[in-house]
This record gives sequence, C-alpha cells and structure tokens, in this order.
Amino acid sequence: MKIGIAVFAYNRDIHLTKTLEGLRLNKEVEEIYVFHDGLKCEQHREGWERTRNVIEKIDWCRTKKFYSTENKGLACSIVEGINRVMEENDAVVVLEDDCVPTANFMAFMIQCFYRYKDNKKVYNINGCGWAMDIEKDSYDAYFIGRNSTWGWGTWKDRWQEYQIDNDILERINNDRDKSRNMALWGAKDLEATFVNRLKGINNSWAIYWALHIVEVGGMCIAPYYSMIDNIGFDGSGVHCGKSNGYPVRMDTGTKRIFKLPNECMIADRAKMAFAELHGSYIAASGSEQYPKQKVLIYGVGRFLRMKEKELVEKFSIVAFVDKNKTGYYAGKRIIKVNDVKDYQYDKIVIMIMDEQESKNIAEVLSIECGIEPQKIVYGVEKFLKE
Repeated sequence: MKIGIAVFAYNRDIHLTKTLEGLRLNKEVEEIYVFHDGLKCEQHREGWERTRNVIEKIDWCRTKKFYSTENKGLACSIVEGINRVMEENDAVVVLEDDCVPTANFMAFMIQCFYRYKDNKKVYNINGCGWAMDIEKDSYDAYFIGRNSTWGWGTWKDRWQEYQIDNDILERINNDRDKSRNMALWGAKDLEATFVNRLKGINNSWAIYWALHIVEVGGMCIAPYYSMIDNIGFDGSGVHCGKSNGYPVRMDTGTKRIFKLPNECMIADRAKMAFAELHGSYIAASGSEQYPKQKVLIYGVGRFLRMKEKELVEKFSIVAFVDKNKTGYYAGKRIIKVNDVKDYQYDKIVIMIMDEQESKNIAEVLSIECGIEPQKIVYGVEKFLKE
C-alpha cells in the first residue's frame, strides 16, 4: 500500500515548524507532499514568506512542493491537495500546519490502514482523540461514528465518494435510521455547520465528509490517547479563534505496536460518551431500564438539545411535535399538532424556553387537540426553575 502524507500551510511559519518537527520524529516518513496556499492579502505577506522559507528548508525527507499562485482558501486547498496525492497513492494522511503529531503517529496510522483496508465501513482514521470521557479497554483504539480532521487519514476508494452535496442533510433528516445516526454523532454541531456553509458563513469542506460518513453509517477508528496536539487555538489562524485549546489525553509517543480491535463495531459506551460532547442522549439511550411516562416533545431546538439528558432520564419519548420541522430527529418522527391525536402518550412536554410562547402553545394544544391542562408539562418550569 502506498500512503501519501499531505501537509497544508499558509502563513503560520512557527506552527508549521512545530508540525514538521513532530513529523520528523516519525521514522516511517520518507516523503511528504507540502501544499502552500497563495497569498490572500498584503497583511499576511510577512508570515506567508517565512512559511515558504520553512518549506524550502525541509531536508530530512523527500518533498513534493505545490505552491499555489492564487489564494484558494483552506477548503479548496485541502480537497484539491488530497485529490492530487490520491493520484499516486492508495491512501492519504492529512496534516494541517497546526496539528503536531507525536513520534508514533505514523506507526498508528499505517497499522490502521492495513488492518481495516478491506472493511469498507471504516472511512476515517482519527489521529486526534476526542475530548470525551470514555474508559479505555484492552485495545489502544475504539470505533466511533464521527471523524476528526486534525491529523487523519483515509483510503482512496473511500475518498472517491467525497462530493459537495447540498441535499445530504434533507435526506438524512427524512430517514429514521440516518436521523438517529446524525443525532448520535453531531446533534449539537453538524447541522449548524452545514446550514452556515450554505449561507456562506463558513467554507467548510469537512462538513460534507462528516455527513457522508453519517449517511452511509460509516465508522472511524480513534485512539484513546491523542497522537495530535492541535496548537492552533492561539488566535493566529484564519479559521480557529483564540481559546484555551483542546483538552485531550495525549499519547506519550513511545508505543510502536498497537492493539487494534478486530471486530468493527461501535460500543454503546462510545455513543454515551460522545453524547456529552456533540451527540444526543435520546439517540444514544438504549432500551428502557424501568417504566417511564410516555411523552410527546413539543419543540426541536436548542432548549431540547440542552436538556436531552434530563428528558431521557425522566421520560420515554414517543415523537416530537414542531410547527416548522418535518422528518425525524434522533430516530423519532417529527409530527404536526394535528397529528397528536394519532399517538398514545401520557404527557406533552413543551421544550420552548420562552414562557409566554409556551403558554400560547399550550392554548393551541388545548383548543385544537382537546388536550387537558394536566397533560401539559412546561419544560421551562420542569428543567430550569427546578
């Protein structure tokens, strides 16, 4: 198997230097592809020129350098760069200039490439561990349904499925199983990122890759201890703001042989752990452990996502009611007010944060559906005032 290593840079010479230093510690690296995007504005020139000098001075491995004469932007640069690498390779490892690998990063990637090359359900090798509380088992990695793009890799045949598909979210939301998968692996961020991409607020290429993996029910292999240190949260990047960083458990970089799971399946504990981060407790919860009140939830929005854990603990959700949305959420059908009469339930929980709007909705439910007041629960009182 030929594995190409692609490094993408623009104007952060210090970050790129650290990433290259980390990559240099990986003895498996013999050649890298380096993509340097063109200058966007004069304000960036000084850092951009220093970055070019860093690239020119790479002498510890063979390099294939690609210098753009125009500013393509991150999304176009990465997609075109990966396509270029795939012309000569069977798989690719992708590193942006702020993703510093540990000394055993490539050892992990290569072993995963070979172990799972024939399992077409495995789409992504995550080099960066997710910042979630998941207990380590006897293996060094676990399966999850969400990819990471901070130091990652994939195979040529999987990458050939990548496309800019602006209808993908509609298809997912109108399918019971796909909607559950969507909620599991991105209830709190994927839809918003996709909508903002359509609005032109962001220029994410990765949202289409993440949603494709969700739609096909793909899996990603991820290490318990991260082999990528993302140093880009210092405000220097075009796309990352300034924050305290990404608090993951880092690998020491000393392990060379990894114990990888033979059975490709996503454990329930991974689903529950991810629910705390970006996922959904409704989608992750299994069969009921004890009898609960059956409820309809009115409102599929931010308040619902904030309080999913408490809802699942208290109730068994039958369906959702929403005046604007249709299809499914977390594998549960979204219905209209007029459809309420067709469902059996004990209560309707109104998950609207505005108290007056909640009262207006309760009035509509009472008049149009004949629902008794004692069957209506105000989420704002149940979950905020308590």
